[in-house]
Amino acid sequence: MKRFSLIYKIIIIYIVANLIIFVPLNRYIFKNIDSFYTFFQNSNRLFKYDQMPNLSMKSHWINDYRDAGDNIIVVGDSTVEDFYVKYEDSICGLLDRRLFNDERPHVFNFGSSGTKSVYVMERIKKAASYNPDLIIWQMGAGSFTEIEWAFPFDAKGFDISLGGNLPAAYNNVFKINNENGYFISRELRSSLVPLHRYSDFYPILVDGLKAKSVGVAPAFPNERHMTVQIGDVKVTEKFYGIPFDESTRYFDVVGEVCKFVTDRGIGLMIYIAPINQSIMNQKYEAGYYDKLYDVVKNYADAYYVPVLNIYNVVPDELFIDGGHLKEEGDSIVAGKLYDFVVENFPKVAGD
Repeated sequence: MKRFSLIYKIIIIYIVANLIIFVPLNRYIFKNIDSFYTFFQNSNRLFKYDQMPNLSMKSHWINDYRDAGDNIIVVGDSTVEDFYVKYEDSICGLLDRRLFNDERPHVFNFGSSGTKSVYVMERIKKAASYNPDLIIWQMGAGSFTEIEWAFPFDAKGFDISLGGNLPAAYNNVFKINNENGYFISRELRSSLVPLHRYSDFYPILVDGLKAKSVGVAPAFPNERHMTVQIGDVKVTEKFYGIPFDESTRYFDVVGEVCKFVTDRGIGLMIYIAPINQSIMNQKYEAGYYDKLYDVVKNYADAYYVPVLNIYNVVPDELFIDGGHLKEEGDSIVAGKLYDFVVENFPKVAGD
């Protein structure tokens, strides 16, 4: 009996500690994120978004230009995040200079490594909340992996909530699948146990304090990648001809996203990102990307959302691996995006 009594006491102490210490501490960190000496002071990319979406959004520099107009948000995976290059050499930075070329930023990077279409709605909704003139959604074959739902799928399955509250975290559980399971379980843990929500922030804060003590800038998560050059990464994965199976990849999320964005009067375009052609020919069946484009365009056309297919515009020698590019490849992509924006959204481009 005493043993159970001790367990109850520990549980009560733990709950009380969370309520009187960690909930206020989390609130303080969130409200003052730009005052800590870390890369969250004024972030131009959504670093650590998967671990701390609300902190990443709070620290992102788009908050300084929410109502400034002429804003474009690019949503996608690591090829948008572009962690291999300096921001000014990234796709978003290059596109910004091509379209506007003035002192303030206009093209904002909401790329986050590993983003899949089946849970991209959460990030699209956050992008739309800033009411930009245009959202650019990047995708590729890796965005549409085979999905296995834990519960019977319904039309709301694409819309999960991160950085929210306990009821939203519980509601996520009924939308769980093999791709979003990590985010859903983490969000539930963070909501049930406030100590866990910003656990990833504390090591970053310690690193920042160490950097400040010696008078250097706080380290960015991508710094170890900056010296990677084309061809440095050796691709060891064994590939095979993955067939194009529309039934298991739930392309109807394209229609869901298109409807959500266009219903709010926000411009939307989609682009299918470049892939290393030699790897593509091994990994996917012949014509996979053409089939991908046809299906995506079919859903997007219903909402008059234009789709740019540039999967084969970058030579293989400009790839670091199967999909990531260095500056030369990013420049090609930015040029194609520029031409497409000018053609389809002349008012956004200022033409």
